[in-house]
Amino acid sequence: MKILMLHGYAQSSDTFQRKTRRLEERLRTTFPNTEFTWPEGALRLRVDDIPGHDTQPQHSGLSPDLRAWFHLRYVQDPPHGLFESLDLIAGVLEREGPFDGIVAFSQGTVLAAMVASMLQEGGVRRGAYEEALRKSPRDNATGIMPYPQAFENRQHPPLKFGVLYAARVGRTSYYDWLYESPPIDTPFCQFVGMWDPMVDHEERDAVVAKLSSNENSATIVHTGGHFAPTDDDNNDRVVEFIKRCCESGNKTGPGHTLKASDREREKGYSTGIRVSPQTSRRISLAEWKRGLTVFPQPMMI
Repeated sequence: MKILMLHGYAQSSDTFQRKTRRLEERLRTTFPNTEFTWPEGALRLRVDDIPGHDTQPQHSGLSPDLRAWFHLRYVQDPPHGLFESLDLIAGVLEREGPFDGIVAFSQGTVLAAMVASMLQEGGVRRGAYEEALRKSPRDNATGIMPYPQAFENRQHPPLKFGVLYAARVGRTSYYDWLYESPPIDTPFCQFVGMWDPMVDHEERDAVVAKLSSNENSATIVHTGGHFAPTDDDNNDRVVEFIKRCCESGNKTGPGHTLKASDREREKGYSTGIRVSPQTSRRISLAEWKRGLTVFPQPMMI
């Protein structure tokens, strides 16, 4: 098995590898001979590119440890660096693929979903782009995102799975063809931080709406913030998710909850609800959308 690992904003391959080492070890134990590839974002950042960071002149130089897939400082479509990073990932796919899946954090999840979309079987994403271009009322300068040239005729099989921590998506109509008509059929396991200050409720709703079409897709809510939870219980869920995706293949349909195992039921889990830590109550999707912070424990929907 080969897994592509995409770090977040102002991280690097080394920092992401350190933060997910427990997950890496768990996957290597369960799936022997698993190979991981850790590319770095195309952009090198200055320290003062980090929101809220000290902007004194002595901290304004480029840092080799601060990378990004695209720039957050300038609000524009497409953001600066996005196509350079897609070119970079396309090169990784060609040199080191084929990959079975992607694990990504925060900004890296935006690229992960785009890659999964453009690797969809049968060239359907190219067709979705051409249809969106046909319907665009003006020229393509500002209407829709251009199809990345690096993914033209890309010979790589569809991804079997994606594991996304603090996930994000392109939310404007500029990116719609990447997620719609047809939806992305790669199954995603999304980890949402109840106290994550970087991903608001609207973003969470958009992620669930755009990345949950496969019947194996799942969303797990944890009580932490903006990080990747790699404790034993959550790593077990990732393993179970990957096993199911690899065994069942990709089937389009409503996303659903992972079933609790006998061991988990003994610890207090209920069938059809996945929680971290061990106690929760069942809630509706409407309740979840109103605000996660009103509940003392996380739950899976």
